[in-house]
Amino acid sequence: KKIFKLTENKHPYAATKPDQTKVVREGNEVHVYMTTIRSHFAPDWIDGIEVGNEVYFHITNLEQDWDVPHGFSVKGARNSELLVMPGQTETLKWIPQFEGTVPFYCTDFCSALHQEMQGYIRVVPKGQSKEITWGLGE
Repeated sequence: KKIFKLTENKHPYAATKPDQTKVVREGNEVHVYMTTIRSHFAPDWIDGIEVGNEVYFHITNLEQDWDVPHGFSVKGARNSELLVMPGQTETLKWIPQFEGTVPFYCTDFCSALHQEMQGYIRVVPKGQSKEITWGLGE
């Protein structure tokens, strides 16, 4: 029996509790503090990312049992995907090239509801002054 303690996660961008999820704009950079646990990402929708922003997805797998990794990919990423092991945080950089609605999804079969594990980002034109909003299941 292996248990990965979230308190041992020392990644500087870790969100080890669901209420620590957030999306923060710092100039042209956007940091998404995301959690994942069987069947969903939090947040699962983001609105207001601009074309050309450097978006950093910091994904923390809240699972603690050894056999529940989660994957993460976003359409248009120039790297393939992340595999986030239980209790870990990994970071993926993405620069959106076009406006529109872009999906992200789990790439590692994790449960019977694996196909439900997805979300969307609405990308707006560069320079459009829009506040970033985000949420879960709304």
